[in-house]
Amino acid sequence: MRMEAALFEDEAWVNFIPISSNRHLAQQLSGDATVYEHVARRLKGAELSLLGRNYLAKLAAQRTGMRYNQPEGTTLFINARISPLVDIARWAKLPVGSVVTDRGDVAVASLRAGDIEKAASADGTLSRKGLASIAKSSQRLESPAPLLFTYPWDFIESNGDVIRASAKKAPNNLAISPKAQLEEYVSLDTRGGPIIVEDGARIEAFSRLSGPCYIGNGTVLHSALVRGGTTIAQGCRIGGETEVSIIYRRATKVHFGFLGHSILGEWANFAAGAVTSDLKHTFGHVRVLRGRETVDSGLQKVGTFIGDMAKVSIGTMIYAGKTLGVAARVEGLIRKDIPAFVDYSSHTDSTTRLDLAKVIVMQERAKKRRDEPLTTEERDVMRYIYRTPR
Repeated sequence: MRMEAALFEDEAWVNFIPISSNRHLAQQLSGDATVYEHVARRLKGAELSLLGRNYLAKLAAQRTGMRYNQPEGTTLFINARISPLVDIARWAKLPVGSVVTDRGDVAVASLRAGDIEKAASADGTLSRKGLASIAKSSQRLESPAPLLFTYPWDFIESNGDVIRASAKKAPNNLAISPKAQLEEYVSLDTRGGPIIVEDGARIEAFSRLSGPCYIGNGTVLHSALVRGGTTIAQGCRIGGETEVSIIYRRATKVHFGFLGHSILGEWANFAAGAVTSDLKHTFGHVRVLRGRETVDSGLQKVGTFIGDMAKVSIGTMIYAGKTLGVAARVEGLIRKDIPAFVDYSSHTDSTTRLDLAKVIVMQERAKKRRDEPLTTEERDVMRYIYRTPR
């Protein structure tokens, strides 16, 4: 009988906006794979499913092929904020009724499907308060080391280590697909860690890659400087300098510019000469607005969190720790967070709510150029985010 495991979201998903706005937390990229793919590797043969926000149900099921909000029988429930570096297999045989917590939050629990329903919220997530109540009546183990990510910069900071773990057996720290194309005069520096290049990737002349880094299927590097700690997913077009960043599939940063300690969402465009700051001139910790609360990241380097389909215009400069929402458009000097579906220009200090119908048409055109359709499920999620801004 196959083991049942479900990756669940709690209300902390909002901490990861904008990348979490239109994808389940288990679909977040880390190293060379998504969180759920890392869990599947650890729990070989397990039947994985997802628990999370209702509005994502059809899109997440379409993209992952997994059951959504349908727990069955006795299940190993895993918080989708779990670090891919955690050896989840150590709790595969956790006794029924046992819970592992991290700083008070439930990280892993072996429970019957009926028991977990006591923590269910109306939006489809599991309530942290409800989970804490279940933990009180269960055999509870508090982890001495952190297991869960709390903010998006946790993904960035751990990214290099995740790549190292995934390619620890690569000879000479190189995992280059024979189906990848490396032109002459490409420099590969593996002193800091492994370099992974997938099928169909093309690395153009005068590119320099420093490990640990990951280059996805079909991605093209246009004489790019890729520094260690960077993930570039499949189908991207990347030039200029990128450092310690996570770039989702089909994102574009073709020309010169700098992306550092940042996340660039799927189908986002980072135009020529655009720059993210990732360091304050005081060398102090970068503070980041999460919801209505300003959070001390505890880090000297934090860049920008850029949502799917966002557009960063030529020559744009973005202050450290800023967020650009899904489908946002910006130009000029960006000193503040920009919500989803908003056009902002610092030259006139004007903010305009975008027309959703026009955004959908533009995204249809963008996807058509890569021979991909804009699905009904994607449209529905776009409409939900537009109607329900955060």
